[in-house]
Amino acid sequence: MRVVTAALVCFAVLTGCAGDPEPPPLAEVTKTLVSDGDAVTSSIEDRVTGLTKERADGPDRNSSCEPDGQRRFYIAKGSFTDPSKETPVNLVGLLKTQLLSRGYHDEIVDNLDLWEDDTSVAVLVNPETRLTFVLFARLDSTPNLVIIGKTECYPRAG
Repeated sequence: MRVVTAALVCFAVLTGCAGDPEPPPLAEVTKTLVSDGDAVTSSIEDRVTGLTKERADGPDRNSSCEPDGQRRFYIAKGSFTDPSKETPVNLVGLLKTQLLSRGYHDEIVDNLDLWEDDTSVAVLVNPETRLTFVLFARLDSTPNLVIIGKTECYPRAG
């Protein structure tokens, strides 16, 4: 009986301390952020014009991180090449499919949250890398498409 009790206590201690695994290092996650962002935007380059990209290589932006934290962003914006043939729902659906194939599967927001015909949004998270992508498309103003990828907050190095 003592052996069983000791085993249960050890198991409880070990599982209680396990918690969430540490996130990958910021440099590694930033590379993945840029790679995933580039893959997603390359899939729609013929459907979007004037595509601009900020690829996590600029200065830190103001973000919701604590003052000693930092976050990297991937931001792409553009307008529909032919708005008469494009719908926000279709374009966001295509981008979402690209992210799903890259390991993003925890959708936080989708079109049913908006109930808007001319606007489409999806927010997906990759649980391994803890990267988040916000996909937003609209018909009524330009840029029609905004893609925002971001890391979680990391502590600033020393």
